[in-house]
Amino acid sequence: MAGLTSTLEIARRTLLNEQILIQTASHNIANAENKTYARQKVTLTTNAPERVPSGWMGTGASIDRIVQVRDQYIERQLMTSTAQESDFRTRVSFLELIGTYLKDDGETGISQDLGEFWDAWGTLSTNPDGIVARQGVISAAERLAGTLKTANSDLSALKEKIQSQTGDTVTKINTLLNRIADYNNSISGIEYNGRQANDLRDLRYKAIADLSELAGITYGEESDGSITVSLKDGATSVTLVSNEKAGSLSFSQSTGLVSYKDADGNDIAPDPNDLSGGSLAGLLASAQKTTDFSNRIDTLAGELIEQVNDRYDSTHVQTVFDGSSAADIAVNSAFRTPGNIIADYASNIADLEDTELADLDNSRFVDYLGAVQQQIGLDQEDAASRADFQQALAEYLETQRQSVSGVSVDEEMIDLLQFQQVYQAAAKVVNTTRELLDTVIGMVG
Repeated sequence: MAGLTSTLEIARRTLLNEQILIQTASHNIANAENKTYARQKVTLTTNAPERVPSGWMGTGASIDRIVQVRDQYIERQLMTSTAQESDFRTRVSFLELIGTYLKDDGETGISQDLGEFWDAWGTLSTNPDGIVARQGVISAAERLAGTLKTANSDLSALKEKIQSQTGDTVTKINTLLNRIADYNNSISGIEYNGRQANDLRDLRYKAIADLSELAGITYGEESDGSITVSLKDGATSVTLVSNEKAGSLSFSQSTGLVSYKDADGNDIAPDPNDLSGGSLAGLLASAQKTTDFSNRIDTLAGELIEQVNDRYDSTHVQTVFDGSSAADIAVNSAFRTPGNIIADYASNIADLEDTELADLDNSRFVDYLGAVQQQIGLDQEDAASRADFQQALAEYLETQRQSVSGVSVDEEMIDLLQFQQVYQAAAKVVNTTRELLDTVIGMVG
């Protein structure tokens, strides 16, 4: 009787084991298309044997634990690559807009208006009394001033857009930091007693993956199952998540800087920001690039105003342009009247076209502008190249991750057939043992 009851108990445990194996395989198959899911695997352990007169007899197997199949090294590399791609993709998108605003194909743009401005003064120098020549100078000056002002306005609006997106990105980052801290709290609480919080770990991984697209974070797992999330800003390292505690980021539109409150509540304010990775870094870099190119257009406009006005009237009693930069350049109201134009120095102004100026990096106006446009193209090409490389690397790493953690439906189906056969065999053992027990009981009765 003792042998039969032990056999029945082994079969019963086997049935329970196979139910969990089948359920786990089914769970894997259900998440086959979930890229952030890590395949789960049931590990069995042999039960302690029991002593019988003839020696030791086995008592079957039990479920040890259900583990996730992960390669954390590959996952961390993937997060880093994803962050870098997001950073440079963000830069590319805004550099394309800067290039559009400062586009110059020879028929439209600042250089075309500059050329027409110089030509108009050249025409006036050969026909100083001509009303058409005088009107041509006025029209060319107004077009050039309008184009410079529009470029400045477009770049200013772009910077405001970047700052708005930066604020939104910071809000999303803070939400994810709190979410990860909450997952830490739940996971460490569940795994404290040796259980596995696999599905919560998948949700946390998804939050980390989303966060890595926004910020260049690093993370590591602690002994209690929680993860610590950090971010490096130049030489400053900021711990943003520690156990169940989350820090936060703040963005100031007035300064254009991001500051931090770490997981322990300490205020940290690097100045200037020096981030790498994630769309936040791309946004901050794009804002700086927008400012840099806007400043260079301001420099060109300021030098144009000063040089033209000096050659038109060195005393500046009468001027061609008002203002000091692309933001406020305008044609002087008195200059708009053809009869008020002083044509005596028209040739001197026309000669500015070929004059190299110290404040324009010892180059001509058109060459200085060409250098600006070339730099935009080089920056865009560099960012695009880096983004493409990181994308290819991320795709390779994701393939590697999926080869470890991804679900193969074919393999799961094969496992299901095996589990089914074992389950049926255990059920047959139960039936056979029950019949034997009935026979024994009948004999005793």
